[in-house]
Amino acid sequence: MLRRYSVNFELFSILLDAISVFIALVAIGYAHLWLDGLLFFTQKMCRLQLPVIYYALFPIIWVFHNLGLSLYDGRKSMLFKDEVYRLFLSSVLATISLAGLLYFVPVVFARSLFIVFILIATGFMGIWRVIIRLYWRKQYSNDQELRRVLIVGCGEMGRQVSAQFARPPASNLEIVGYLDDDPEKIKNMPNVLGSIIDLERVIEFYNVNILVIALPSSAFAVETNIVERVRMKPVKIWVVPKAHRLSLFQSDVISHLSSVGVPLIDVRAPAISNEQRLLKRLFDIIVSFVVIILTLPIMAVIAILIKLDSPGPVFFRQKRVGENTQPFEMLKFRTMVQNAESLASKMIKTDQVGNVVHKHRDDVRITKIGHFLRRFSIDELPQTFNVLLGKMSLVGPRPELPFLVKKYKSWQYVRFSIPQGMTGWWQTNGRSDKPMHLNTEDDLYYIENYSIWLDIKIILKTIRAVISGRGAY
Repeated sequence: MLRRYSVNFELFSILLDAISVFIALVAIGYAHLWLDGLLFFTQKMCRLQLPVIYYALFPIIWVFHNLGLSLYDGRKSMLFKDEVYRLFLSSVLATISLAGLLYFVPVVFARSLFIVFILIATGFMGIWRVIIRLYWRKQYSNDQELRRVLIVGCGEMGRQVSAQFARPPASNLEIVGYLDDDPEKIKNMPNVLGSIIDLERVIEFYNVNILVIALPSSAFAVETNIVERVRMKPVKIWVVPKAHRLSLFQSDVISHLSSVGVPLIDVRAPAISNEQRLLKRLFDIIVSFVVIILTLPIMAVIAILIKLDSPGPVFFRQKRVGENTQPFEMLKFRTMVQNAESLASKMIKTDQVGNVVHKHRDDVRITKIGHFLRRFSIDELPQTFNVLLGKMSLVGPRPELPFLVKKYKSWQYVRFSIPQGMTGWWQTNGRSDKPMHLNTEDDLYYIENYSIWLDIKIILKTIRAVISGRGAY
C-alpha cells in the first residue's frame, strides 16, 4: 500500500492528475457531439481540432502548477480544506496558462468546450482525492496505519505536545503514553508507562512509530542516549526545540504540527529537499525500468550460466541497512559458492592499521562465472529491481551490512539520511580498491553536494569504471 507521506505517493498523485487532465481533454473531443444546448454557455459548439502534442502539454502544464503550489506535499495539504484550496488555485492558474497557450496558437477550441474541459479535469482531480481520503479514514478507523506516539517526559512540555496532537490535523496520532524518571509520576499517573530505561520494551510492546522527546535542557546527555538507542528502530524521532541541543544535520521543523502549538524538530529528516527527492525518485524509476527492459535477456542468460557453473540459487539475497537505518533485502546475482557465508570468518583480513577488509582479490569462494560478473559489476544488475521498488536508489551511499552499522560512530549515521544507492561517489573514486571503512567521508561529500546533475555525473563515471573493470573483484 502507498504511504500517504511518501515520495512514491507523490509520484502516484502526479500520475493520476496527469491522467485526469488527459481524460478530460479526450472527453471533450466527443462532448461537442451531445453538449450542444445542454448548458447556457454551450449554445454554439464546434468541432474540436487539437494537435496531438497538446494532449501531452496540457497535463504537463497543469501538473507544473500543482507542483508550484505544493499540492503534492502531504504535510502542507493534510487538511482537506487546504488541499481543495490549493487545487482551486491551481485550476485558476492552469486556466489562464492554457487559455494563453490556445490564444497564441491558431487552434480551433470553442470557449464553451474549454470551460467544460476545466470543470471535468478539476472534478476528476478532486474525486480521486476524496476517494483516497475516504480510504485512509477507513484504514485509521480499523487501527491500521495509525501513528502511535510515545512521549519521553511527562512535564508541562510533554503534556502540551499531547494536547496538540489531539487536535486536527494531527488527530490520526494516538498517544500510547509517557516515559519519565520521576518515581511519583510513575506511581500516580496511569499513562506513565515506565522510566526511560524501559524505552525499547515500551516501543516494541506498543508498536510505537513516533518518539517525541520533551525533556528539559539539562537532560542533554539523556536525549543523546535516547537517540543512540533507537537509531536502528523504525521510529521517527521528534524533539521539542527548547529541550534539544543535539548537533543535527538537515533537521526539519514539522510545520503542520508547529503551526498549532509546540514546534517540533524531526531528527531523522532527509538530507535532501522534497523537490530533490521527488526528482531523484522519478529519475530512478525511469532509468531502472529502461535498464530492466533492455537487460532482461542478458539476465536470463546469466541465470543459466550461474546454474551450470555451480550448485546453488541464481540470486544472492542479503540483509542491508537502507535509508533511515531501515533494513531491506538486497538482490544480486550469486558470485560465490553456496556455503560462502559459513566460510566468511576464514577469509577476513585486516589492513595495516587493523581495520577489517571484507573484499580482496584472492577470495577462493568466488566462482568462475563470479569473477567475470564481479569484474564488470554485472552481478549488480538485479539491484535495479530494488531501485524500481523504491528500496534503494541508483546513486547514493552503498547499503551497509547490519553488523558493520552497529560499529558506527554517531557522526557516521548521517549517511543514512539519504536513499542508499547501487553506485556512489565512493565507488567511482576507487571501487573495491578503497576499503569500506573509509567511505563515509565520500558519502558526506555526496550528501552535502547533492544534485540530480551529480547523480548523472556519477552514473557516467560508473559506466566508464565498469567498462575498464578498474577496482572490481
